[in-house]
Amino acid sequence: MVLSSVARLSTRSLRCSRSLAARSLSTAATPFDPQVPHYDVVVVGGGLVGSALACQLKSHPVFKGKSVAVIEPSEPPVAPSVEEDSVDLRVFTITPASQKLLQSCGAWDLIADGHRAVFKDMQAWDAMGDGFIRFDAKKAGKDVLGHVLEHRVLVRALHDRMNALAADADDSAPLKLYCPSKVKHFQRPTSISGMSTIGLEDGQRLKADVVVAADGGNSIIRTLSALGTWGWDYDQQAVVATVKTDRVNETAWQRFYPTGPVALLPMRDGYSSVVWSCSADMAKELTALSPEEFVARLNDAYAAPSTTPVPPEFPGLPVLSELVKGVHHAASSIMSAAALSEPFVAPPKTVATVGHRFAFPLKLKHATKYIKPGLALVGDSAHTIHPLAGQGLNLGLGDVQALSNLLVEGVKSGENLSSEYFLQQYEDERMKANITMQMAMDGFKRMFGPTPDAVSVARNVGMGTLNAVEPLKNQIMKYAMGL
Repeated sequence: MVLSSVARLSTRSLRCSRSLAARSLSTAATPFDPQVPHYDVVVVGGGLVGSALACQLKSHPVFKGKSVAVIEPSEPPVAPSVEEDSVDLRVFTITPASQKLLQSCGAWDLIADGHRAVFKDMQAWDAMGDGFIRFDAKKAGKDVLGHVLEHRVLVRALHDRMNALAADADDSAPLKLYCPSKVKHFQRPTSISGMSTIGLEDGQRLKADVVVAADGGNSIIRTLSALGTWGWDYDQQAVVATVKTDRVNETAWQRFYPTGPVALLPMRDGYSSVVWSCSADMAKELTALSPEEFVARLNDAYAAPSTTPVPPEFPGLPVLSELVKGVHHAASSIMSAAALSEPFVAPPKTVATVGHRFAFPLKLKHATKYIKPGLALVGDSAHTIHPLAGQGLNLGLGDVQALSNLLVEGVKSGENLSSEYFLQQYEDERMKANITMQMAMDGFKRMFGPTPDAVSVARNVGMGTLNAVEPLKNQIMKYAMGL
């Protein structure tokens, strides 16, 4: 159903990109050269997803003695600062499933407890009505719904882990880091060579059974491989800020406006992260406000009374009008009863902003394929998503888990890792999961956008009713947690 929806959307707002740079892709066989180092896996891109994949592979006993390399164009991180009086503007929500992956790859334990902010609850509500929904980790049998980590803290942990794996004297093939280094040429496997060849800007060449593109939304490897993308711009931007609140925050808050959602995520030491989705003009206005003005606007966004939508009338159809009113009244009664056991909680008040604010454009993008012979895409190279539920990095880490599991099993069973048939198993698993989440977030975004009163009424009734149905609500919560 999701895939057919994508196909229908393609005739209206999807755009397909096929880069002319594919002409740079050579398909001729390259003679064997013993001077060119060969790797089982080369990861192009040493960001969060790429470094997590490298760490996950080299942390598995099966990959001891197997050669893995990471190519990263940026300078190695210089131990990002994590002073107590300084916080990072960029943060990520980490689900329990992503936490488990970070533990297995050896990075989680390198993050100090004081830098792992938790959220135990999540509350979302509509500015255009009284509907709200609240999720509680305890009702799912968990202590927390997830964690919020600063970008620099996670980068430091993963790169410290990569450096340790690169210096592992007990591994006959320790992790190899090419950093900083940029890819200039890429040649996929042929029926003769069976290996990919990567040419770096400094003249070095590498060979690999599998090349993994983890080089972001503008992936050079995806482009050189002639893999297209579909997607659309939302004509929105997300304004990001760090604030101080009047109380310790352990809840992820999100209020939906027709202009876009306003999210408040807990951070350590009384800080919270703001992600405010809105039009480009509004984003420009919000980033230009003084700190005091921004605090006032943010508090108003969370405290302003909701607008109550009126059930629609159907002139000439009094029976239908009365039926709609009756359904609305019944749903309101259900919502009121549910609120007795799961009451609405007011969010903390913002008292100050910390540092600067910035805005970035929102878009959805998805690769037409994740794999070709000897090639796999992971993370933003394969997909980008609206930040509505903070799932972008979690989807990328889900790719890491699936691909690493497949490669480990392939090594165990002696598979040809570069085989398109073999790698197709990764695409089959992850494309379905990623498109499902992308379309769900896109649907939420559109559902809470500018809508007629009839839709607003239905939306509020649905949200309030769902809040009263604990079993269904808990299933949704577990899905979002990756459980």
